Amino acid sequence: MTSAPPPPPQILSDVSIGPDVAAVGRIEAIKSVLRVLTQTTGLRLAVVARVTAEAWTCCAVLDEMNFGLKAGDTLEITTTFCNTVRSTLAPLLVTHASQDPRFRDHPAPRMYGVESYIAVPLYRKDGTYFGVMCALDANPAALSEDKLEIFRHLGDLVGHQLEQEDALNERDARLLGAHEASLLREQLIGIVSHDLRNPLNAISLAAATMMRLEELDERSRRGLRRILDASDRAHRLIRDLLDFTHVRTGMPLPINPQAADLHQLIRQVVDEVQLTAPERELDVVHAGDARGTWDPDRIAQVLTNLLANAMQYSPSDSPIRVEARGEAQKVVLSVSNVGEPIPVGLLPTLFKPMTRGTTTVTERRSVGLGLFIVEQVARAHGGQVEVVSTAEAGTTFRVHLPRDA
Repeated sequence: MTSAPPPPPQILSDVSIGPDVAAVGRIEAIKSVLRVLTQTTGLRLAVVARVTAEAWTCCAVLDEMNFGLKAGDTLEITTTFCNTVRSTLAPLLVTHASQDPRFRDHPAPRMYGVESYIAVPLYRKDGTYFGVMCALDANPAALSEDKLEIFRHLGDLVGHQLEQEDALNERDARLLGAHEASLLREQLIGIVSHDLRNPLNAISLAAATMMRLEELDERSRRGLRRILDASDRAHRLIRDLLDFTHVRTGMPLPINPQAADLHQLIRQVVDEVQLTAPERELDVVHAGDARGTWDPDRIAQVLTNLLANAMQYSPSDSPIRVEARGEAQKVVLSVSNVGEPIPVGLLPTLFKPMTRGTTTVTERRSVGLGLFIVEQVARAHGGQVEVVSTAEAGTTFRVHLPRDA
């Protein structure tokens, strides 16, 4: 004779183990496992529960007898048979609780009407106790011990999957934390760089205006020139930082292609750089037709960064060679300097942001974005950058630029 449905459980709440509930819920096979349990035993309710000394929490459930449980619901641990499994760390089989001397006074049959019950303890792969996998019913059931073997195997499967979920969650948390930190850093760089432009523009304008005064002595002019030079370097750095933020937030580097002659553009940029570094020898070599379609401002940015890099890593009394060589389908822009070669171990990461071409600590420090921007500009034009660095020949950066960007 079938007994009446059990009274509704007294459901509590415990949000502290929400991640455990979510982890079980993400196990793709969990519904199939619970289905196997009900079909194997004939019991109508199968549950994976997180069990602690304080509470019993449903993580996954297959309910065919309208018991009223859902994932996340929590019961008083002392009112459940699962408390016995937790305390003994052993499987448990109950066929008729109200007539079993061990459990006829237990709260489970009185409060929930549970008469039949079978369960095994659940462990994570590392041996940590997690809870219980069980099946139960309001009716007595003729359950044999061999059913426990099936429960054990399925329990091992669930425990292994829990360990996998824990590992994935930990990895995802690390990746998310690193991504958020990186994104925040890049956004901060963009904001700070953008906000620095206004005061720098004011400094540059004031210094340029004072330079026009006829009554300035030579010492004052040199001081103003240093202010303008520092302001120009800061402007270049800000542009590199803004470009870096642009690229790293997933947007392509913007370019504005137009007809240009690379020979003329190089001469103009070299002359401007020479004004800020009159002590350096900058040699310019032209070869072939250097006309094409590029963004002149971006190409000037590339050359400025390469020249700054060459001056930083070469002796102050050594020449720097700039060459533009026209070929059939492209123009090759190269900047060469003598000095200590780039270590072979640094070459694979040379164009990555925040890296430097030497392991030597120097007083002239840089953010490490110059070569990164050079490569990004080349890519935006459909080109590429290569570097050759030896003790005998020095270091040469070559930017290959297709004539039609």
